[in-house]
Amino acid sequence: MDIFVEQLVKKKRDIKDFAIIIGGIIAALLIIYMMLSVFNAMLGFITVIVVFALVYVLYLLITSVNLEYEYCFTNGAFDVDKIINLRKRQRMTELNAREIDIMAKRTSPSFEKYINNPSFKKIYACEDKNSENLYFVVYNENGIQKMLLFSPNEEIKDGFKKFNPQKVEL
Repeated sequence: MDIFVEQLVKKKRDIKDFAIIIGGIIAALLIIYMMLSVFNAMLGFITVIVVFALVYVLYLLITSVNLEYEYCFTNGAFDVDKIINLRKRQRMTELNAREIDIMAKRTSPSFEKYINNPSFKKIYACEDKNSENLYFVVYNENGIQKMLLFSPNEEIKDGFKKFNPQKVEL
């Protein structure tokens, strides 16, 4: 019997996201102010083009913090994609449930050992880094040790448990 489970998780905005938005707005306003005050009489048409370009870049910046993560579990293969503002998809990672070192909840004693180890590349694909429903998977991808932090539903957790019961702590 085949197992196929998909899940979408919308990332909650955090302080870093708001800082990016506010910093972008302030930078755009400063550039527009400088353009209008310095080049007001000399280069009117170019100033207008630059202002419209800045507004468009600011729009792209603000909407780029609208993130969703898609988890796809198919017969032991687990893929994580990042969807940026419903317009762009990027593969974050892929792994096989049979080849993981450990999967556990954030409250597991093993969590601190892995999260504080700088040799593991951390991949955040969760709604909130401080969530109580945060799980982690430690695995090896192309010789690089990685730690995926994500928010799986029950079906995905059961899929991992089915394919690698000795390494999954639920």
